[in-house]
Amino acid sequence: MITLLCIELMYFGLVLAFIFVGEAFQDPKGQIYALIFVILAASESAIGLGVLIVLYRQGQSIDFQTYQEIRG
Repeated sequence: MITLLCIELMYFGLVLAFIFVGEAFQDPKGQIYALIFVILAASESAIGLGVLIVLYRQGQSIDFQTYQEIRG
């Protein structure tokens, strides 16, 4: 879970960088790329939430210590 949150923070840092650079150079491409990365981050969050829901339904817990056999 912490890994997913850290990845989200990196995505939004990248989004802010694209927006600021796009504004600095008066180029709308930075905002378009930022929008694409926001969509990517939202889809990654949806997939992570789906995995957590499936894990909870299987074992009635989302404690990752109990899912050591899933490692790959």
